[in-house]
Amino acid sequence: MDKLEKIFGIQKEFTEKFFKDKHNLTIDDVIKDKELKIKWNKEYVLALSKEVYEVLDEIDWKMHTSKKTEDVNDNVLEECVDVLKYLFGIIQLNGFSVDELYEKFMDKSRVVEAKFNQEKVMKKIKASDKQIAFIDIDGVLADWPGGFLKWSGYESLSKFKSEVDKKEQYRIKSEYRTCGVKATLDVLDGAKEFMKNACKKYNVVLLTARPYKKYFRIYSDTIKWLNDNDICYDAIVFDEEKEKYIINNFDPNQVAFCLDDDISNCNKLDDSGFEVYLNPNYGLYTEETLNRKINKGVKVIAYESKINDVLLRESSC
Repeated sequence: MDKLEKIFGIQKEFTEKFFKDKHNLTIDDVIKDKELKIKWNKEYVLALSKEVYEVLDEIDWKMHTSKKTEDVNDNVLEECVDVLKYLFGIIQLNGFSVDELYEKFMDKSRVVEAKFNQEKVMKKIKASDKQIAFIDIDGVLADWPGGFLKWSGYESLSKFKSEVDKKEQYRIKSEYRTCGVKATLDVLDGAKEFMKNACKKYNVVLLTARPYKKYFRIYSDTIKWLNDNDICYDAIVFDEEKEKYIINNFDPNQVAFCLDDDISNCNKLDDSGFEVYLNPNYGLYTEETLNRKINKGVKVIAYESKINDVLLRESSC
């Protein structure tokens, strides 16, 4: 960190000097003014793009022609430093510190590692004779909507929806998804033990509709939550249409069961011939709504026994 802090600090001093001497501005002026922030981010990104192409020029990459009589490897490194300096500038113009850069780098590294490994794991799972258990996260393993209500201060999800207008709901949910609280949600009773037992018998694939493509940090927050809470699983898939992912990619004979807390998802999977369990989430709907809307083929877990009831039932099949 000492070396990173040093070069980050040197670049920040130069950036401050550049804005003061050339434009009579400070970095804070740029951060606080939306138009200035957009303008200078654009300028820095364009300059960064130019520097990236200069790295390419130094490696003499064209197959059909060669401009260089010799390679100067140090030139490649110097152009990379130019890229880094503009990159640091962009980070600083958006108000981020070196500590935040470090933390985000570590988070992103975990995500890249998980995605890289997942591609190989999913191929093995699809080719395996071992059956698959598809398991949702929120409302099954993690405390949703309890964690959201605790964070936001609302008494219930129904009150949140009825008392808050749509625009404000969107703002609050966006803040919830970007503040990192998903990495600290409580684990529901019995979830950890259930997952350890499930992993012994099945290929366990976590399937979540968390919108990480819009809110990038959701992926790293999810991986961190799983690691910190020692949740056993083989692979994780993010798909906002979870039931379609299963229906379009797997045969019901490949799948031991699907476990979700969403009535609609469970019904669609049941209609397609999958073995389905619903974990009742009375924070999302009432028992009356559940009884009225659920398919007869969907197995509803007894509230008292919670998700461990799934493995008990599967063992008796």
